[in-house]
Amino acid sequence: MYEHVNLADLEPHDVENADARVKAVGYELRPRKMRPSVWSFDAGGSGPMHYQREQEELYHVLSGAFELAFAGDDGEETDALALEPGDFVVVSPDEVRQLRCVEAGEVFVVGAPNAKDDGVVAE
Repeated sequence: MYEHVNLADLEPHDVENADARVKAVGYELRPRKMRPSVWSFDAGGSGPMHYQREQEELYHVLSGAFELAFAGDDGEETDALALEPGDFVVVSPDEVRQLRCVEAGEVFVVGAPNAKDDGVVAE
């Protein structure tokens, strides 16, 4: 059994707590063990500083330029990784991070396991 969808056929939706739009690939394909989506950002946009309860996340930059910032337990930024098309990054659930858009583009994000509403916005 398999499911198929073309990204061009998906409507983007606004994302709460983020300056982004998301194409919910996983909603269309209904995978059981992962949660894929494509996030679109304008330059200067960002996702929330957050961590996951369960999901390990894989980020793959499709286009544009991004920065993935990390924060320590005190909420202070500890590191930032520059990302360009073709880059992949895997982040553990407990790592506090924020995706920031430097140049408009898209990022393919896969969370696993497939846990709904798993993200926690960091204060």
